[in-house]
Amino acid sequence: MITLKGQNEGFSSVYKILTNQKVYKIYNQLSFASYHRRKLSDFRKIYDQTYKLNLSPRHKVISKNIIEIDELNSDHQLTIKKLFNDEKLLKIFLAQTRKINSIDKRIVKESLLNEIYSYIYHNPKYYKINQKIHQLKKYLKTYPQDFVCHGDLHLKNIYLKKNKIFFLDWDYCVLSSRGYDLAMFAYLEKLNEKQVHKLSIYSKISVKEIFHYLPICHLLDYLYLTIVSGRNDKKVKKLELEVDKFISNIH
Repeated sequence: MITLKGQNEGFSSVYKILTNQKVYKIYNQLSFASYHRRKLSDFRKIYDQTYKLNLSPRHKVISKNIIEIDELNSDHQLTIKKLFNDEKLLKIFLAQTRKINSIDKRIVKESLLNEIYSYIYHNPKYYKINQKIHQLKKYLKTYPQDFVCHGDLHLKNIYLKKNKIFFLDWDYCVLSSRGYDLAMFAYLEKLNEKQVHKLSIYSKISVKEIFHYLPICHLLDYLYLTIVSGRNDKKVKKLELEVDKFISNIH
């Protein structure tokens, strides 16, 4: 085994077995539990649908904390510059994100509100956020919360193969608004306003909706960094100020 990804963040590390061209994702059960995630076997139906919809390579759950993924090598590294300079590629990317929304929502179940609530529940550190949970619910429901979202769209989870785009890492999939996935992509890849407007035009999702969910992306990133990574650096402190301002002003 050789380690392909060993950042010790989130749920897992990824390994590749050279002899059979498979990728194995080894889940850290402690992290998995701290996120209040379901059993890995509960993701089988999600993996089956993403494969059938041509959204991702085949996944196979082989134990309670290991999945086997067919290897998928990119033709070349996808970059933000390439994505936004190639109109055809951008349209393919956004068509795939729309296809995510067609996954049967009955097999996902987890809502974005529940995702947030599971992080802050009974944790005194997040008392102020917990006190505003009803306002957060109202804020989220400004747009329909009945679409399946990937929840963690960024370049490392996107593979390009023969002008086809595939997504990896479905650990954070939730029910939310279509604009949430694009907001998370914009947040994680630090897109500028012009790029967000381009996403809006080609996806036919309003800029207002995408920007509406950016504070939620800040909040989730803050909770992730403080709960799982235990970080307390400049980035976390900056995020804490942004989250505090958002929570204080939410009605």
